[in-house]
Amino acid sequence: MKKYTYEIRNVDCAQCAKHLETAIARIRGFENVNYNFATMKLTFETERTDDFFPELRRAVYNSEPDAVIVGENAKATTHRRFFTIDLIIFALGVVIGFIGLFVPMPVVASLILIGIGMCLLLYKTAYKACVQLFKNHTIGENFLITIAVLGTFGLGLFNTIVTEGGAGVGEGIDECLMVIILYNIGKMLEASVLASSRKSITGLMEIQPDFAMLVHGDHEHKVHPQDVALGSIIKVRPGERVPLDGVVKKGSASVDTSHITGESLPISMREGTKISSGTIVLDGVLEIETTSIYKESAVARIMNLIDNAGDKKSKTETFINKFAKWYTLAVIALAVIVFFVFLIAGLPITDGIYYALILLFISCPCAFAISVPLAYFSALGRASKNGILIKGSNYLDVTAKLKKVIFDKTGTLTTGQFVVKDIISLDPKYSTQDILKFAVLGEQNSIHPIARAIQHRGHKIKLEPVENFVEDSGAGVSYTYHGDAVFVGNISRESTDELTSILVMINEQTVGKILLADSLKSNSVALCEYLRANNIELAMLSGDNAKVTQHVASTLGIQEFKSGLTPEQKYALLEEDLKQEKAGEYIAFVGDGINDAPSLSRADLGISMGLAGSPATVEASDIVVVDDDPGKIHDLHKLSKFTRSIVWQNIIFALVTKIVVIVLEFCGVITEGMLFAVFADVGVTLLAILNSLRILKYNFGKKRTKPAPEIKE
Repeated sequence: MKKYTYEIRNVDCAQCAKHLETAIARIRGFENVNYNFATMKLTFETERTDDFFPELRRAVYNSEPDAVIVGENAKATTHRRFFTIDLIIFALGVVIGFIGLFVPMPVVASLILIGIGMCLLLYKTAYKACVQLFKNHTIGENFLITIAVLGTFGLGLFNTIVTEGGAGVGEGIDECLMVIILYNIGKMLEASVLASSRKSITGLMEIQPDFAMLVHGDHEHKVHPQDVALGSIIKVRPGERVPLDGVVKKGSASVDTSHITGESLPISMREGTKISSGTIVLDGVLEIETTSIYKESAVARIMNLIDNAGDKKSKTETFINKFAKWYTLAVIALAVIVFFVFLIAGLPITDGIYYALILLFISCPCAFAISVPLAYFSALGRASKNGILIKGSNYLDVTAKLKKVIFDKTGTLTTGQFVVKDIISLDPKYSTQDILKFAVLGEQNSIHPIARAIQHRGHKIKLEPVENFVEDSGAGVSYTYHGDAVFVGNISRESTDELTSILVMINEQTVGKILLADSLKSNSVALCEYLRANNIELAMLSGDNAKVTQHVASTLGIQEFKSGLTPEQKYALLEEDLKQEKAGEYIAFVGDGINDAPSLSRADLGISMGLAGSPATVEASDIVVVDDDPGKIHDLHKLSKFTRSIVWQNIIFALVTKIVVIVLEFCGVITEGMLFAVFADVGVTLLAILNSLRILKYNFGKKRTKPAPEIKE
């Protein structure tokens, strides 16, 4: 099944976006349809090989007549063109309507001019309402506004004929004209703010390089990053973005990594240093040997995660989408009830119609439907700017409600940058150099931090081929060398060594061991202090020996910990915790290695440390901390709580404002009912949008760092 991506522009409300998504999902053979209102990206999967695009375009038009569907790589925007046309039509409508309202002339001429002005002002809303109703069988904001405005104009005509006797323009005509003018002003402001917010959000995540400067001897030429082969030499000059992951082969420079990791301070790069795609060279010229093709580079993986983030919506977002659908129908039913209450009570029928129309106008669900998804997507964008990739807004809600965080140790809370401290021979037949050689031969193809430390210590040892090589994740490696069965690993999980211990066994007899030291990451202590202060339980599951694990747990203040665990045992312990959790409480697992993938996938929230780690680990996790900094979990939790507070502020503010205006209308406190209805609809929506955009400017503040002690007693 192939995945397709299109951009659909000029969809101006989230409820409309939901209707659009539903309409496209009805197309034969389309599955996993998702339209992201904030980024305007449509994604779906299908096995169809025929030309389905006309069918897709028809579904888009029937749902949103103004919408424009373009290919994934289209650059030009149609928002400004549509905005200019709308502005011209709006100006004509206002001028013609005001001439009819304020210039002395016969009543019929005034009504005709006011009617023409209103048609220009209302045509777009009414047209969309008709298309959505008859083509897509949906009732939304456009329908409510059209009925409310036409109904109010009808009441004005009634007053003109009956009350004024045709001698003058009746009460309600002027109010109706002002309402539709203010409504259009509000919608244009709303569209402008939305366009600006989308630009801000996508700007936070725009890290894709435009080109790569490929070097062939003395010649250079620009190519697309996708056309650069593995092992090529590329040149990056000051101000340019690094297009592919690689190793610096020539030159030195300061590099801005803020768009990738959130780190504000420049990082120095020199020959032999690894450099990530998406970073910006500030000074100097670098020649880089590429270590990945474009689709496997850091920037491509980041953009892929961001593009798919809209597929998994939060429960609040999903509820609001469903709520808006039934809310609209409930409002229509309530308006009908209000009319009949007036009728039964013997009150003027015109008053019943007027208040029913006010109710329709006030109760449009735009404030909820736009601000809630915009808040969540702003949070996703803000997090990505800080080096935290979240695969869906639902994980923000989970983070805000965490009850417990379970950490892996090595590479998660500790640096994972081991240093060999001692080599011990336990058999006189073998020297310490022999013990190191057996370890190096076993670990020569591994990228595990411990293996790298052993490789570094034995870098002068000549590598030789081995036979029957088998790797047991979480335990060690075994192989045959000159007829002897060799095992290198940590099978002795009850070790009392103060350092991490790796055993070397020959023919099932322990002949030596290698002791390694690790250190805590600088933000690990501060993170654990923050989580405890927020009443979040801490636990640590480690494959290391009891002595080392206990020391780390004690330093970090973690009371619950287990040592000497295999990946299967970690998974089983996590499973037990998950069975005991209560509704509304969630457990996170934080890890970095491929052996953590099962636990990351099983936890309510899987957080992987480092985008450069195992692809399986990144795939299994729900959140990726790009730069391996545990302090980012502190940022993530604060952002998730702030986002939820913004979402509920918007929901409560919109509901309370609408209810208060409705009550004041019915109590007779407000006389200009329709004008206040415009504020309760468009005004509240604008304020809610602006409140949501505060998330884009969220300041994480400075994190306290602690010394990173070496892990030993």
